Amino acid sequence: MAREGISYNEVAAAADKLVGEAKSPTIKAVRELLGTGSPNTIHRHLTAWRDAQPAQQSASYELPSDLVNAFGRELARSAAAAKAQVEGDLVNAQAEAADLAAAGERLEVERDELAEQLAHVTSERDGFQATALERATEIERLVVDLKRESESGEAARVEVAKAQLKAEANGERLTEQSAEIQRLRDALETAQAARQEAEKNGAVLTAQLTAAEARAATAEAREKAALEQAAQAQGRADQRTQELQQAIGESQKAQAQLASAQEALGELKQLKADNRELQHQVNDLLKAQAQAKPESPAPEA
Repeated sequence: MAREGISYNEVAAAADKLVGEAKSPTIKAVRELLGTGSPNTIHRHLTAWRDAQPAQQSASYELPSDLVNAFGRELARSAAAAKAQVEGDLVNAQAEAADLAAAGERLEVERDELAEQLAHVTSERDGFQATALERATEIERLVVDLKRESESGEAARVEVAKAQLKAEANGERLTEQSAEIQRLRDALETAQAARQEAEKNGAVLTAQLTAAEARAATAEAREKAALEQAAQAQGRADQRTQELQQAIGESQKAQAQLASAQEALGELKQLKADNRELQHQVNDLLKAQAQAKPESPAPEA
């Protein structure tokens, strides 16, 4: 909404006061007396006030009858023609001044509207900047969360790698134990053959056979213990596999959060581009306002 200007009554009262003080009621004098007001508005009201003033009667002179001659009549006609020309020029000048005043007032209204548009655009720009700041803060938080999730996933991968190494070591031990069992089985077969041979050779060989059977029993116990250890190692390997799958799920979740953060970063870049475009529009409005601003009227004598 354009601001409300001064009224005709205020300008008329100021002009009457200046005339009462034997001062010329010019636009500058009226504006200084009121302390406010647009020069165009003051000019329009001041013109209406002057038109409302009673016309001053020209002083009449009576010439002696001996001077009233053809020269006097010709001079009177010339003066009347010059007066008509001056009055016509004055009417044209007043019309042009009124047109200029109306144009100036329209420009002032447009200036006020542009000022309001500028204030609205500035408010929108501040809102966009606040939104961009919030988005930047959210992106920073997401980056921190993503870093923390990445570190957690990396720790899980390290644990899985350790479990795999342990499983491989257990596998190697299991292979060694299997080889040992095979060697014991071979020894058992040899012992059994030796026992048969010992039965033929007497009591000494029987004692050797008993010792071989004891070694065989020990070997079987070791085989059973080795099998139990292998089962435990397999269970731990399965548990580590589940932990690895869980870590992979958390890593995928972290990647999704990274994609969301990148999307938010793209929105922030778009907001910055929109902010720059709004700033260009504001600059164009200011340039248009500066070009449309009317020149200040020259002070009257």
